[in-house]
Amino acid sequence: MPLRRLQLQHYPVALLLGAAGTVLALVLFGQIPGRGRWVSELGNSAHGPAFAIVTLVLIALLRRVPGRNASILRDYSLAIAGALLLGALIELMQLATGRDASFSDLRRDTLGALAATGFFTLIDPRVRALSSRRPTRLIGLLVGVASTAIIVVPLVITGAAYLQRHRSFPTVVDFSSPLSTYFLGVYSAVTVEREALPNTLPGGRQGSIGLHARLAGNKGWGLALWEPYPDWRGYQRLAFDLANPTDFPLLLQVRVRDRSQGNGRQLGYLGKIEIAPRSRATHMIALREITAAEGRAYVNPAIVRSIVLSRNPSNRAREFYLMRIWLD
Repeated sequence: MPLRRLQLQHYPVALLLGAAGTVLALVLFGQIPGRGRWVSELGNSAHGPAFAIVTLVLIALLRRVPGRNASILRDYSLAIAGALLLGALIELMQLATGRDASFSDLRRDTLGALAATGFFTLIDPRVRALSSRRPTRLIGLLVGVASTAIIVVPLVITGAAYLQRHRSFPTVVDFSSPLSTYFLGVYSAVTVEREALPNTLPGGRQGSIGLHARLAGNKGWGLALWEPYPDWRGYQRLAFDLANPTDFPLLLQVRVRDRSQGNGRQLGYLGKIEIAPRSRATHMIALREITAAEGRAYVNPAIVRSIVLSRNPSNRAREFYLMRIWLD
């Protein structure tokens, strides 16, 4: 059917209600198979098209009400409001299923509703009958494109980050690109920023970019790299390129976990790193130390989940640069 002839109000009410109910049930109970941040981003972005469908269904149902002759703007406004109400109810119901309610999801619901009404102006027969149909459609197109772009951009960034990770391997991470911080988690008393290495350290005059970590007080902290390329089989060493700009030795702990170990504090390989004052050095860990361990310390090199740098209780250095992590 040509788009210009598409008239949602001609579909049976039962079909429209079934479509909306199916979409809402998928939002509430659906789970995307797989693991990793991409799963979360894809699930979040799915709110947009889901509530676009719901909004279109509500417009069609409003136009099926006998004797009702509301304006186009009123129909669209009521449909968007109804979709947002359903979205809010879904978020509250998710609490009963053990999932979190999220204002971010409600924002995506709003964007999906706006995108639906915006693009629908291009094919809505009632808009076609307006004397002001051209400006109305132009505004609708702009709203639709802008709302869709906001929904899609996080997915594009996610895809680009995974592609960069794949292309860079066996470099697990470096900080030459803004996407390099995508898989980074920062916890407690530490702040990080991509910065050029100081001129006083090796590589500084060449403009080398690293992750500058600043530590606050003597509190515990963590710097986690999630989802490093998971299969480390066939490599011999895990290497860290670190720079210490302070007058004290830099003392760190490093923990490596696989997917079976979750976030268990006492699970996975635990090692120590020391970098001399005012220096840059490479710290190597033989992978056999990780894979030959027994019990809770054993890490499966085929399903590596995270690398975590954290505070050594004896550390007095208040900042450092992480330049690169790689395998060889």
